[in-house]
Parts: sequence; structure tokens; C-alpha cells
Amino acid sequence: MGESDIVGLRSIGLTDQQILSTVAITCMFNFMNRLADGLGVEIPAGREAAMAQWLSDEAQKSQDWLLTSEAVPVS
Repeated sequence: MGESDIVGLRSIGLTDQQILSTVAITCMFNFMNRLADGLGVEIPAGREAAMAQWLSDEAQKSQDWLLTSEAVPVS
């Protein structure tokens, strides 16, 4: 990710906090995938319902903070 990427994201209205959150989430996802692959983790059969619920509209509404233009305080 370079400066031009950040400029592009700012031009569509994302705040620096939103950009940072997106990068941090992406990095954690990448790390967890590599860790799981390296350890040979396999998803148990029958977990499709849990994944569908996690990706549901209700679950995504709890992530609205990521898409708001207001700054989110860092604790």
C-alpha cells in the first residue's frame, strides 16, 4: 500500500481512522490465515451455518462504525 492508495481512499471520503482500521483488519486476517495454514487447522464439518450467520446482514450492521465518516476514539 502506497501513498497513492491512501490518497484514493481519502478521495472517496474515508478518514485516516477508517483507513487504519481497514489495514489493521486486513493484516490480522492475513496473519490468522497463515497461522492456521501453518498449524494445519481444519474447519470442522457443519460450520457453514455459523459462517452464514457471521456474514448475515445483522452481523454486518454491527460493523457500521467502520463505514462512518465520524472519528472513532481509540482506547
